Amino acid sequence: YPQTAELEMRCVNILSRLWHAPDAAEATGCSTTGSSEAAMLGGLALKRRWQTRRRAAGKPVDSPNLVMGINVQVCWEKFANYWDVEMRLVPMEGDRFHLSAEEAVKLCDENTIGVVAILGSTFDGAYEPVAEICAALDDLQERTGLEIPIHVDGASGAFVAPFADPDLVWDFQLPRVASINASGHK
Repeated sequence: YPQTAELEMRCVNILSRLWHAPDAAEATGCSTTGSSEAAMLGGLALKRRWQTRRRAAGKPVDSPNLVMGINVQVCWEKFANYWDVEMRLVPMEGDRFHLSAEEAVKLCDENTIGVVAILGSTFDGAYEPVAEICAALDDLQERTGLEIPIHVDGASGAFVAPFADPDLVWDFQLPRVASINASGHK
């Protein structure tokens, strides 16, 4: 259905502008049947980019891992199971109920395909500190050479933050953000 595809591309274009994609008119995206499928596609893109870089460097691709807070949606556990990716979960401790930059970086290594940050945690709707996580990963790359991208699980926040908190930097304005999914039903 050509008109359906055209409508989908218009929506991708609108979101790419809303989320500050570097070349919004040429952004890549699609609609999905739900959040789980969107997370699977984002995670799979991270894995394939990592595999491509590793193969080009003559390194093995058999031990990928993905860093995220324990508060992620169950779809990320499914992703890890379906696509053979080790989940590295940052636990909640004390007054910290979300992923922090410091804790995320501690779990990263050469096999880390990415870090997942949530913009609207299911627990309490809070936004994880995407910019802080990017800065910590920038520092890690400077020290070690590890290039680790971020996938933002936009949950409900990706549709709310641009309007309710327009000064919050969490999206493609941060070069380390490689992909974003969002859930319109929330």
